[in-house]
Amino acid sequence: MRIQSAALLAWRTFQTRPRRTAVLLLGFGVGVAVMIALLAVGDALLLQAQDRDVVSGGDLVLLPAGVDPEVIKVGAVTGMFLAIPNARFLVRQVLLGPRFGGTVEAASPEITDKLVYVRVRKGDSAAIMPARAAGLIPSAAQQSRSALAVPDPAWTDTADDRDWIAPSPADVLEAIDRFHRPISGPEGRTWAEWWYFNFIDRSGLTGYISFIADREGKALVSVTMVTPGGEHVRWQETHPATVLPYAMTAFEAGRHRAELRDGAYSVRLRRPDFSADLRFRPVPHLYFPPVEWHAGVFRSGYVVPALRASVNGVLRMGKETVRLDGYGYHDHNWGIWQAVSWEWGTASVPEFALLAGLVRHPSLQAQQMLVALYARDADRTGLLGVLRASPPALSEWRPGPAIGGASVRVPGRLRYTAVNDAADRLQIDITVRDVLATRVGKQVFLQMRGGYTVEGRVGGRTIMFSTEGFAETFVPAPSQ
Repeated sequence: MRIQSAALLAWRTFQTRPRRTAVLLLGFGVGVAVMIALLAVGDALLLQAQDRDVVSGGDLVLLPAGVDPEVIKVGAVTGMFLAIPNARFLVRQVLLGPRFGGTVEAASPEITDKLVYVRVRKGDSAAIMPARAAGLIPSAAQQSRSALAVPDPAWTDTADDRDWIAPSPADVLEAIDRFHRPISGPEGRTWAEWWYFNFIDRSGLTGYISFIADREGKALVSVTMVTPGGEHVRWQETHPATVLPYAMTAFEAGRHRAELRDGAYSVRLRRPDFSADLRFRPVPHLYFPPVEWHAGVFRSGYVVPALRASVNGVLRMGKETVRLDGYGYHDHNWGIWQAVSWEWGTASVPEFALLAGLVRHPSLQAQQMLVALYARDADRTGLLGVLRASPPALSEWRPGPAIGGASVRVPGRLRYTAVNDAADRLQIDITVRDVLATRVGKQVFLQMRGGYTVEGRVGGRTIMFSTEGFAETFVPAPSQ
């Protein structure tokens, strides 16, 4: 009865106002059709996201910054040549690192649907045919239950596969700590590349060592030692680089040499009143991968092979001999460094390692400082989180070293807070204990050692540690 009444009412309404009723029915029909289409598309996307045999299929997808996920979902032409820099670092140190230890069981790096050309022989002739290929690591694909995995016991990892997914610490260092050919032409006149080491001995002795080469093959060796009593022993020498550094893993300048061999760095220094034989052995998997900044002619690169290293050896200063047993740090810089300044800091304990940095140059847009925190677990060591921070707030200013007859004002305290979109948060406080000052144009470059206090929460973990560490910044040069 109700259905008949509704039909009669609709019919009489149509007779009375046919145009209005027709428009209403058309709009209602279009709305229903659009809803059906959206539900169908949503269902298709859900099925695609769960399908490991399509572009981006899987439980977790990594994308280069700024890339629209829709491009990856449909395999559009703009996604054909996408690549993820430092993919090995992301797989080993992030996906299989401590942050996702309770979530990610396995990761399979794969190249899918790659266009290749195959030469097919037919008697005395050969034909070239297009084909689609995929590349992956057998053990990783099997552990991740990839749709591309081949269920064949004979399908196993090659030596190259094993080196990619689980390289030895020595192989990692050899791969990331390589030298570079300088930029030629006038724009590369300020090119420099260097190895930097620092350490803190159990006695409190602190050391800073730099091997710096320019594009002409000259090498500068710079050394500063700070005794437990606060005395500075500082010297530098320039020599022809008898071993050109680019494409090699050693510096040699005069009787001084730094070399990477068998997963450790040996540093040999020789002067009549000073000598050292030191060995830096990096803690495995505590490293920051190579990165470069490009802006016009500006090019700057940075890698940290050793966020923390054990340091042992013998140091002789005058008549005093010190047997070192402490920990240290090593990084590697290269590029055009004219008009460049930065903020930098690092500190580590056996469980955690902290690295913070910001590069400034007229060609670069304003940036925030990045703070990377690493963790060492029983079964996983790697990146725990990356956070952003404003440059440190400097306070408790006091007179420091003299530059050109005038004392430089230096901070006694640095403080900054780092956060990210994952609700991670770190509060970093640094109490400065010792300062080295070097004039650079209208600024003074400060190398500082001090006590770090780090507190916060990252990756669901409570972070709290105190230790000695290092920091660098720039302040205005004193007026003459």
